[in-house]
Amino acid sequence: MCGLCRSFPELPNNLQDYSHVHSFKGHEQRVMVVAFVDYEEPLCISGDNGGAICIWRASTPLSPEPLKKLQEQQDWRYSGIHALAVSRSQYLYTGSGDKSIKAWSLQDYSLSCTMNGHKSVVSSLAICDEVLYSGSWDGTVRLWCLSDHSPLAVLGEEAPGSVCSIFCLAVDENILVAAHENGLTKIWFDDILVKSAQEHDGAIFSACKKGKWMFTGGWDKMIKVKELFRDGDLSSAIPLGSITCDSVVTALLYWQGKLFVGQADGVIKVYYSAVR
Repeated sequence: MCGLCRSFPELPNNLQDYSHVHSFKGHEQRVMVVAFVDYEEPLCISGDNGGAICIWRASTPLSPEPLKKLQEQQDWRYSGIHALAVSRSQYLYTGSGDKSIKAWSLQDYSLSCTMNGHKSVVSSLAICDEVLYSGSWDGTVRLWCLSDHSPLAVLGEEAPGSVCSIFCLAVDENILVAAHENGLTKIWFDDILVKSAQEHDGAIFSACKKGKWMFTGGWDKMIKVKELFRDGDLSSAIPLGSITCDSVVTALLYWQGKLFVGQADGVIKVYYSAVR
């Protein structure tokens, strides 16, 4: 058994020996995003470049066919599903190429409402403390109330000509991090912008947050680690270090003391971290 498997004694046998268990087949175009829902019946949800949303049973016995398949309306501007988020109230939220966010009921799979306001592709969604955060290629983050889907605030509006696309969001407690196409990160505490800095040389494709620590990675093949600190009116983001990678960093996930790094060369690397 390899060292990586010894780090996860709780994993089922198929993850211990890397055997293939199942394939979900239902998409006709490129799968863009995947989410997991741990309700009474676990679900896997996926969205593709053609606007199809597939909902799969994630409990055994697994079925090759989706439990439900939803389709967003398409037009000449449309470019698929770019983001997914799921609330505890059993709503699925999709961020779309048509600039909208849609709320779908996971109880009857109906379209509950459409939230408009962004001026370009909705590229990232995150939920925290009953608020939905949406990041867009228009350079803004919009906040939405989960109880009635009403707009709450708009963050990051800039002067015309200075817009830079948001590629990903990380939200935890009262801290919001937005990562941009040009390598810029912006940090808000309680919806107040406290830090805007050029972190990377090129686009930031992924960001994640664990407690006080923030991880970002992107085009420059670097992972940057910062500690977010606030004491009264004083806020700061202190650099803790960086990791040089072999390829462009496309995905980051922090889980149980380990940082999982997805790279453009098809490799996933795992780093042990002191962050707890």
